[in-house]
Amino acid sequence: MELKPYQQQVISDLSLFLDYLRRVSPIQHAFQDYWTDKGYQPMTGGVVEPYKNNIKDASGGAVPHVCIKVPTAGGKTFIACNALRPIFEHSDPDRPKMVVWLVPSNPILQQTLKNLRDPAHPYRQKLNVHFNHRVEVYDKQALLSGSSFNATAVREQLS
Repeated sequence: MELKPYQQQVISDLSLFLDYLRRVSPIQHAFQDYWTDKGYQPMTGGVVEPYKNNIKDASGGAVPHVCIKVPTAGGKTFIACNALRPIFEHSDPDRPKMVVWLVPSNPILQQTLKNLRDPAHPYRQKLNVHFNHRVEVYDKQALLSGSSFNATAVREQLS
């Protein structure tokens, strides 16, 4: 399964924003430059709101965050699977590859877990291709029990 053109555009836009984050500091300036170069002026009440520093690191600095809005049945999960590669390619290679996948309901959680664990499902196939089959999907119970989740696993795979 491949990305549809609009989905590929989402991934391309994400990669471009990640390039801005790498080159421009602080995050607020990277955000401003990205949108200005796309022809928008971030401003309160405008089409693009100014960057909101909602997530701070241990030192109080900003942590980059993005929100990708996709309509119902627009392929959000598949886009997310494809977004992980550029995110980690733009990150420190020594940083562990860990993802927390948040969903709005238990039925969606169960469906997403099932699909991400199924080697025949396009979501898992895409993750396997992007991360050289070094992928482990955990649920909350497995993490709480420490089942095969340890420092070595986090260093060597996408968790």
